[in-house]
Amino acid sequence: MAWGGSLNKEGSDHLRNLREADSVVKFLEELKRKLNDKEKQKVSETINIIVEHYTKESKNESLD
Repeated sequence: MAWGGSLNKEGSDHLRNLREADSVVKFLEELKRKLNDKEKQKVSETINIIVEHYTKESKNESLD
């Protein structure tokens, strides 16, 4: 990696998953613009679930 470290398979998988989650969140943010208020709320809740999951997972990875 650019910072001189190396990643095992789990670390590489985690980074790949983060990139995929980022793409999904970006898609959902764009989708929200086309929805009514009730639907926007549901999409926002979904985004929060994704962000909270990966925030928690990232903290657990840093503790290992």
